[in-house]
Amino acid sequence: MAIYPSGTIINNRYEVVQGPHEKPTLAGGMGLVYLCVDHREGRRPVALKTFRPEYLPNREARDRFLREGSTWVELGYHPNIVRCFHVDRTSTGLEVFLVLQLIAAAESKRDASLRSWLTPGKPQSVEQTLLFALHIVQGMKRATEKIPGLVHRDLKPENILVGRDGLARITDFGLVQILGLNESDNGAADWEGDNNSDRHRTLLTRGIAGTPRYMAPEQWTKDRLDVRTDIFAFGCILYEMLTSEYAVTNESIKNFAANQFSGWASELPSGLPSAVRRIMEHCLRLEQKERVSGWPELEDMLARVYRKVIGKPFQPLAVLKENEAVEAVTAGWSYDAIGLSYCDIGKFEVAKSYFEKVLEIARLQQNHSLKAAAMSSLGSTFFSLGDAQTAISFYGQYLAIARELDDHQGEAIAQGNLGLAYAQLGEVHHAIDCYKQSLDIARKIGDRQLESRMLGYLGTASFQLSKMLQAVDFFEQHLAIAQDIRDRQLEVEALGNLGVTYIRMNELHLAIEFLEKTLSIAREIGDRQTEGTALGNLGIAYRMSGKVQQAIVFHEQHVIIAREIGDRRGEGEALGNLGIAYNELGEVSKSIGYLEQQLAIIQEIGNVQSIGMNRFYLALMLEHSNPLEALSHAEEAKRIFTKIGDGEYTQKAKQFIDYLKTLRP
Repeated sequence: MAIYPSGTIINNRYEVVQGPHEKPTLAGGMGLVYLCVDHREGRRPVALKTFRPEYLPNREARDRFLREGSTWVELGYHPNIVRCFHVDRTSTGLEVFLVLQLIAAAESKRDASLRSWLTPGKPQSVEQTLLFALHIVQGMKRATEKIPGLVHRDLKPENILVGRDGLARITDFGLVQILGLNESDNGAADWEGDNNSDRHRTLLTRGIAGTPRYMAPEQWTKDRLDVRTDIFAFGCILYEMLTSEYAVTNESIKNFAANQFSGWASELPSGLPSAVRRIMEHCLRLEQKERVSGWPELEDMLARVYRKVIGKPFQPLAVLKENEAVEAVTAGWSYDAIGLSYCDIGKFEVAKSYFEKVLEIARLQQNHSLKAAAMSSLGSTFFSLGDAQTAISFYGQYLAIARELDDHQGEAIAQGNLGLAYAQLGEVHHAIDCYKQSLDIARKIGDRQLESRMLGYLGTASFQLSKMLQAVDFFEQHLAIAQDIRDRQLEVEALGNLGVTYIRMNELHLAIEFLEKTLSIAREIGDRQTEGTALGNLGIAYRMSGKVQQAIVFHEQHVIIAREIGDRRGEGEALGNLGIAYNELGEVSKSIGYLEQQLAIIQEIGNVQSIGMNRFYLALMLEHSNPLEALSHAEEAKRIFTKIGDGEYTQKAKQFIDYLKTLRP
């Protein structure tokens, strides 16, 4: 993941006009913004928001970003909220973009933020202030109507954008908290960004989030937040527009919080209309319960003052009713992208909730394409969770829809996915039938990429049936097509498959040769996940060669990469391999420690099959030191293998349980 230069086409759709490398204000805290044109929407100007490459391994940061996208999509259209058209995701899963309405700055303003309107020593007029204030209040009123309990937590001039049309719009929902949901801020206390002297930057700390100059007292004390928390921040903005001064003037970062409890450093200006002063006073009360109770009440107060001061009623813009069906379907595709991104970081249960929402929208709108996507995504989620039976049910429905739509490519993909699920159940011959049907369709429609992938799947099936020479033949065909169409991703997959096959054939020199090629290409194309997997497989090859210490080095590198990219499944595999390697060195306690770390991860992910295998290995290793605990693990492994229909390992677990029972005193 890199910072894209101007002219780059992102995701075959968005052409970068200006990026953070050219305009530093487009980079802040965890985020990057690209100003682009969307070629699929008539060159519509958009702002693409994503996270910085260095935050890729931070699962909490990625989680927060996805929640921001979900919130923004749910808000829909309103003239006083910057619109999120949809959420998009690259095919690698490493990048997710919020596709936002691009707000052009008014003439003579350095940017579109309200901050650019605020000049020290030059207050805004009362009329302009009340107009912007009403825009902000209407935007927040809409937000809390759409998402009850929403607290923005970071209202400030930088997060209010004013366009050439004179409308103020709320932006940046990255710190939104929904009352009743748990919020996790796990970072150490610090400013978001690099410049600690910049008092407009967001503070992220354990349980505390916001920008100090605009934070209500309850944000500092971690008390329960509600709508009045944002009303306090609004009061700070109102004060700043009318006085050109900060409501909080203490310049010491250490005393920002203390200042909130010692009264205001700046008194309210005396020249303001009394009604405006009263509104400000009620917004800026230190006691939460003494502030204005909500946005509708505040809107009513401001509208009355506007009419009295300006001499005419405030005319809010009508919220145009857009095509609700189109809006709903667009939101559905966004939720699908968010769900897939949660799969990328191993949060499959969270992903499942998004795909269920996609399916609900698809059914309500009777949109078959969206329904097919939901079925496919749900199938893949249950497959990743180790529940192949449920995955087959969803893949089967996906296949039926693809056939109904005469979508041959979708039909081929569904057949391939069904094959993977049947293979997970041990029904390899059934899987092969699915792969062959998919392969036939791919060849008929001339989809060489899909043809290559199905040959790879057939190779894996042959591997599972211990037909190693046949597996090599399929993988070589897989590789030949990948190289012919110059698909480096497929090429690296084929090389890796050949490497693993040669490990199984105990031709370790050949295995290492192919895996080193895999590692080289993965690094060349920046595929960190495959790089980690290749290192793990090299570790297995070296361990089998008797070079256990060197194998451990490879597995440790795999752990590092998996943690860097947030690949929880890869991290679990690497820890499991470390456990096996240390067991071969006779360091059983260290081995068990790694396997227990692996178990914690796969339980978090919810991969049932991996949990069963882990429990089985733990049982084997505890056989002599703790037979009772070994028996407990073996019985749980047997229960899991029976549930998922893995007959081979059910029998192995049963035999081991019978043996352990003979060891009882």
